[in-house]
Amino acid sequence: MNALQDLIKTYASQYKEQVVEWRRHIHSHPELSGKEKNTSLFIQKVLGELGIPFVNDVSDYAVIGKIEGAHTGPVIALRADMDALPIHEITGLPFASQNEGVMHACGHDSHIAILLGAAAILQSIKAQLYGTVKLVFQPSEEEALFPGAQ
Repeated sequence: MNALQDLIKTYASQYKEQVVEWRRHIHSHPELSGKEKNTSLFIQKVLGELGIPFVNDVSDYAVIGKIEGAHTGPVIALRADMDALPIHEITGLPFASQNEGVMHACGHDSHIAILLGAAAILQSIKAQLYGTVKLVFQPSEEEALFPGAQ
């Protein structure tokens, strides 16, 4: 492995438990399409804590973060869905849904947490990055309010 790969692996190891914590928080607070207000606020809070600038004026709840590398290069985007499904959770997990009749049964809780983890790592190594990474947190995917993402 080269030095950058080693650095990424180190940061991934450091953020592992945080990503699990983020995922469990998101899982226990699911929101339906078009109603992802608290999910959006949570994402904004985490990005702010990581020092990642973002905008949230694209739609009601979409959040777009931006990590600019220290070196000139391409712009790429990484995307995560935010909404949950109208399903009653019966898993009995300690982090089960607290919103009756709504559940992250589709994996979007993991998508969000993984993208936040990638954001944390990329922000940590931005001095070595070539280009810009846009972090797109997309609401309302299940309702197809943004059909271009399907």
